[in-house]
Amino acid sequence: MKIFRLFIVLFFALFAVSSFAASASDDLKNLLNNVKTMQASFTQTIYDNRGKAVETSNGTMSMERPGKFRWQVTKPIPQLIIANQNKLWVYDPDLEQVTIRKLEKATGDTPALLLSHVDAELDKSYDVKTSSDPGLKWFVLLPKDKEGMFEQIKLGFSNQQVQQMELKDHLGHDTRIKFNNIRTNADLANTLFTFKAPKNTDVIDETKR
Repeated sequence: MKIFRLFIVLFFALFAVSSFAASASDDLKNLLNNVKTMQASFTQTIYDNRGKAVETSNGTMSMERPGKFRWQVTKPIPQLIIANQNKLWVYDPDLEQVTIRKLEKATGDTPALLLSHVDAELDKSYDVKTSSDPGLKWFVLLPKDKEGMFEQIKLGFSNQQVQQMELKDHLGHDTRIKFNNIRTNADLANTLFTFKAPKNTDVIDETKR
C-alpha cells in the first residue's frame, strides 16, 4: 500500500490548481497549470530514518487533465494504478488481483486526493514556501494538519517542469522520486487511462458496496 499512498500524493501534486495566498503558491499554481499532459519514466527510492536506501522501484507515468493518471511500476514488483475521473484501479499482476475504488473514497486518512478536486480547501491545508539549489527550484508544502501522513512534501522544478519529488513522513522516512524522459502537452491515447482485467484476475469492485 505504500506505493498506492505515494500515488495519492503525486496525483494531488500534479492536479492541484488552487489559488494560494502566498506568491510562492501562485508560482506553483502557474507551473502546474501549464502542464495539460505529462509522460515520464521515474525512479523512486525510499530511505529509512538513518538515511539508508531500503527500496528502489522504477516505472513510467502518464497524466492528463482533468483527472486522468497512470502510474506503472515495472520493477522490482510490478504494479499498475490508473485513475480516470471518479474511478481508481489498483492492479497487482503477481497476485492476479485488481481492486476498483471510487476515487473520492480512495483517500482514506490521506486527504490529498480529495483536495485535488476541492480548490477552496487546499489553501486551508498547506503552507507553501520556496527554496533553491543550483539545479532546481523547490516548492515546500507543509501540511497544517500535523496528524496527516506526511510531514513535508517538496516539488523540484527546472525548465518549467517538475523534475523531482521528495516526501518525508513523521517517522523520518524519505521518499525521493526522480522523473526522466519528460514529455509534456502531447496528445495521449485514451487507452492509457482505461483498464480491462486480464483473464483469471480476481476483481474486487469496491464501487458496488
